[in-house]
Amino acid sequence: MGRQIFDQWKIPKTPCNDSMIVYVQCDCGELAKKVYGKYYFTCDHYSREYVQQFGDYVEIKKKRLRSLEVDQS
Repeated sequence: MGRQIFDQWKIPKTPCNDSMIVYVQCDCGELAKKVYGKYYFTCDHYSREYVQQFGDYVEIKKKRLRSLEVDQS
């Protein structure tokens, strides 16, 4: 089962409610809001980002940069 999606009035989207998607349910329980002019949603509570892939909304996994350890000799 995919994430629950909501319209601009935070009403869950159903076949009878075919309006634009503005919010997506986040893993933390809050609603992630669509970023204006972009294709993804962000959660203000945990700073997670979601994008639609194959009809479902999934979290964008960010790559972590490894810090270089410098030998201090």
